[in-house]
Amino acid sequence: MLVSSVVYSGYTIALRFKPQLHWVSLMIALTGSAFITSLPFAAGEFAMGYGQLPDTKGWLILLYVLIFPSLLAQILYIRGVEMIGANRAGLFINLVPIFGTLLSIILLGEDFYIYHAIALAMVFGGIAMAEHSGRRFEATP
Repeated sequence: MLVSSVVYSGYTIALRFKPQLHWVSLMIALTGSAFITSLPFAAGEFAMGYGQLPDTKGWLILLYVLIFPSLLAQILYIRGVEMIGANRAGLFINLVPIFGTLLSIILLGEDFYIYHAIALAMVFGGIAMAEHSGRRFEATP
């Protein structure tokens, strides 16, 4: 998790320096490179006999993941970085575990515990504090 947080922070900062190109071109470059780099791992999995093709439910899940978290979320995140900047947009990456928890409760029927509520309050509180202090810092002459 720590490594992925550092990598995603680097990705967010790098978005500030991306060339002016259409979002479709950027998404093709990102998804194409992700696809190509995953091929050796998929081939290795099938070569070792552990690979398996998805059933109908698996294809539907794959379609959902392709459209919402992979495509739509990235397009909106890139646009958000363009609109509010990398520093402010980077704060909202903290919402990923919140949405993960809420989706597991809604879709999988997981139980909601008090530590979920505490984590939710801490994440929202941290974002609110960072946003408030950032606005106050910007307003200072």
